[in-house]
Amino acid sequence: MLARLYRRTASVLAVAVLVVILAGALPVAPALSRALLVRDALRPADAIVVLGGGIHDADLPSTSSTARLVHGLRLQHRGYAPVVILTVGNPDNPAIPEASVMARVAGELGIDRRVLIVERVADRTATQGEAVARIAKERGFRTLLLVTSPEHSYRSVRVFRKTGLEIVSAPVAPQKLPRLSIVISPRGIVEERRQHKGPYRRSAPVGAPSAFMLALGTATEILTIEGECFE
Repeated sequence: MLARLYRRTASVLAVAVLVVILAGALPVAPALSRALLVRDALRPADAIVVLGGGIHDADLPSTSSTARLVHGLRLQHRGYAPVVILTVGNPDNPAIPEASVMARVAGELGIDRRVLIVERVADRTATQGEAVARIAKERGFRTLLLVTSPEHSYRSVRVFRKTGLEIVSAPVAPQKLPRLSIVISPRGIVEERRQHKGPYRRSAPVGAPSAFMLALGTATEILTIEGECFE
């Protein structure tokens, strides 16, 4: 019986790997990613919320976090909100919260620290929503611009709107990836999975994005939407 269960599990995993690889090679992943994109018309808000997307180390945010941080700071500079909330912790290494790394980078780029509100504890989308809701209640915020990656925007908007806040989705621009650009990295696969579900944490791999990783990230979003949005 154990042998049969082992064979069945191995078969399922093999099929799953094949599907992800084909999704990266064919125009399936971009289509699914577009389906998960929620982008609202920009308008003034009480605050801009930037969801962390990983770090490489104590000094370097991941490519995803950097894109989100820059986008959020530009929105603040353009007058859409007076403050920026940076939110996400780091359960793998609580001494180095991702939000602190982003705040340090923003400060080194000349951003006034008084513009930043740093939330260093929340470790996934659901707890980020709860943490930001508490900050909003304390400071009287009602309308928030929410900055994250395009494929994460659907799930994050659903989670944050459950808190009762008025959420304006403002994700970064979608990445345009070449078709058939498959890059398979075991470490990259593991770290991409860590981005979306505890107890893992995100320390995104360095390197150019690929259609394969887009497929993997999109598939992960689809699989986690129900768990975090309808629980």
